[in-house]
Amino acid sequence: MPVIRVEIPSGTPVQTQESIRTAVKAAVLRTLAPKETKYDYVAVREVVGEIGDGVPLVEIDLRPGREPERKKALVDAIAEILKDAMGVDAADIYVLFRETPADNHYCGGTPLPVWVPADA
Repeated sequence: MPVIRVEIPSGTPVQTQESIRTAVKAAVLRTLAPKETKYDYVAVREVVGEIGDGVPLVEIDLRPGREPERKKALVDAIAEILKDAMGVDAADIYVLFRETPADNHYCGGTPLPVWVPADA
């Protein structure tokens, strides 16, 4: 259950924001969490900043266990999405993964189970 926040410059058209959000959700299913659909949360928010000066910032909060290859695949997919949507160079994107134990993730008042790979 990743929670992903993508920060982009203020004034970005809503249609662009929605296309980024939709594409990132699809990228999560292709790369990071292929068996989860209900609990993948993606938000795009506008911030005061310029491309290459702290923006875009992508924060990904998730339970531990994803292999580095899965994380890298998601980062690459997000870079491609932001390039297509806004012309952003991959070197200008900062991605931060924060892994916290499953018992720190709640949905509906219940802690989530430990994450296991889709093929396990």
